[in-house]
Amino acid sequence: MLTEKGTTLKKTFTFVLCVLAFASELASAQSGNFSATGTGASCVIGNGGPLSGGTTLHSFITNIATNTGSGLTLDIRPSLATGLFTQTKIDTAVSSASADVGIQVCVNVDGSPTGVLPQSCVTYDEQFQQVSSDLFSQLTSCTLITTTTTCTGDIDCAPLGATYTCNNPVGGTGVCVAPTSNPLCNFELIESNLSAHSFDFVVAVPNKKPHVVTASWNVVGLAANNTGGTNSTVASCVGPGIVTVTQYNGATLNFNNN
Repeated sequence: MLTEKGTTLKKTFTFVLCVLAFASELASAQSGNFSATGTGASCVIGNGGPLSGGTTLHSFITNIATNTGSGLTLDIRPSLATGLFTQTKIDTAVSSASADVGIQVCVNVDGSPTGVLPQSCVTYDEQFQQVSSDLFSQLTSCTLITTTTTCTGDIDCAPLGATYTCNNPVGGTGVCVAPTSNPLCNFELIESNLSAHSFDFVVAVPNKKPHVVTASWNVVGLAANNTGGTNSTVASCVGPGIVTVTQYNGATLNFNNN
C-alpha cells in the first residue's frame, strides 16, 4: 500500500519520465547528422593568364546516415572555386573568333538525381568571349599580298601556294592574293577569372539507412560558340572545393516552377 508520500513520489517520477521522453523526441526532431568531403588543391592564374593547379577529381562522394523520423531532408551544398580561361585571336586570315567554356555541377543521391530540388544540375560559371575586327583592311602594312597573276577562280592561284586565292569581287578576271605574313597583323583578346560558388540542393530521403551523396562537375559550353579554329582556346579549373550534407528532420519542401 502506497502512502500519500509514496503516491506523490510516483506521480513525480512519472512526470519526469514524460518530460525526458518529450525532450528526447524534440531533440531527435531538431538534430541532424553532418558529413563533408573536399580538396585543398587550388587553381591559380599564371603569368600571361593561363590556369594551373586545381584538382584532378571530377566528383566528391560522401556518406551520411539518417535516423528515424518523418520529413527527412538532406541539404547538399557543393562549394567550389572555379577558374575559366578563354583566348581568341584574329588576323588577316581569321576575322572573327569566339570561345565558350563553363563549369556545371550535378548532384545525385544513391546514384540517382530523382527528387533533387530545384534541379539536379546547375551552371556555376560560364564565360563567352568573342573578338572580331575590320582593322586589318584599314592598315596598309596588313593588306593582302597582291600578285600580277590573273585569275577567274582559286584554282588558277594554286601554283602560287595554298594561301593564295583569287580576288575578283565583281566577277570576271581578278588577281591572285594572299594574307600578309606580317606577325603584327593580328588582334588578340585573353580573359581569365577565378570565382567561388555554392548552391543548396535539397532532397527528401527515406529514413533508417545510410545514403551516398555525389556532387560531380564537368566542363560545359556550346561547341558552336568555339570558332576560329586554332585561334580560339579555352581551359577550366576547379579547386579548392567541398561538399557538405546536413540532415534535417520534420522539414517541409515547397517548390514551384514559377
